[in-house]
Amino acid sequence: MKEILERVKEQLEQSFDEPRSTSLDGAIHELERLKASAGDKRQMIEDVIRAVTHARNARMELAEAGDESATNAFAEAYRALDQAIESYSDVDNDPV
Repeated sequence: MKEILERVKEQLEQSFDEPRSTSLDGAIHELERLKASAGDKRQMIEDVIRAVTHARNARMELAEAGDESATNAFAEAYRALDQAIESYSDVDNDPV
């Protein structure tokens, strides 16, 4: 799961750098598939999907005007992905 999130993060970065040539549709589809097997992290993945969808919708606005709200949409998606990746990285195996 962590690998999928990292791949989506790379796609997000590429879309930010090249908003006219890179779509986030594939990334959203990957996240939808991930959500089906996310278990107790399902809500977090739904939040990531929502953030990446906002970034996808802001892509052309970023390309044409480069305005702050479009940049903020990408920043929000980036943070959501970072938090999700971290949640899969910080697995605590110590018995309680």
